[in-house]
Amino acid sequence: MAITEQQRAQIYGILADTVGEEGAEFLMKQGPPGGWEQFATKSDIAELAAEMTKGFADVDSRFADLKVEMATGFADLKVEMATGFADLNARMERGFAQQGERRSRDVWAFSAAMAVMMVTVVVSVLLAG
Repeated sequence: MAITEQQRAQIYGILADTVGEEGAEFLMKQGPPGGWEQFATKSDIAELAAEMTKGFADVDSRFADLKVEMATGFADLKVEMATGFADLNARMERGFAQQGERRSRDVWAFSAAMAVMMVTVVVSVLLAG
């Protein structure tokens, strides 16, 4: 509530009677730079508190939504990673099995070739001798 000029004059008059004109002038100049109406009232503070409470509730709600969204996203990512790793593991196992089969064939072919060469050498030695 702003003070009217009439009220200001009345206050000045009472102060001048009590502390003199110099004191009244000094006291009248001691108000806040923007004027007394710049001070917050209890209702101003209550209104601000209500706005802040609503604002914090909105933020809490957004964080709760974000938390659910992140949990869902991480669960989906976990499933996707598990599926991907299972697929990779199966492919690696197939590859190792195929490589093992090729190695077995290669070892068998090498052994057979060595046996044929040994037989050829023995036969050659026996026939030459």
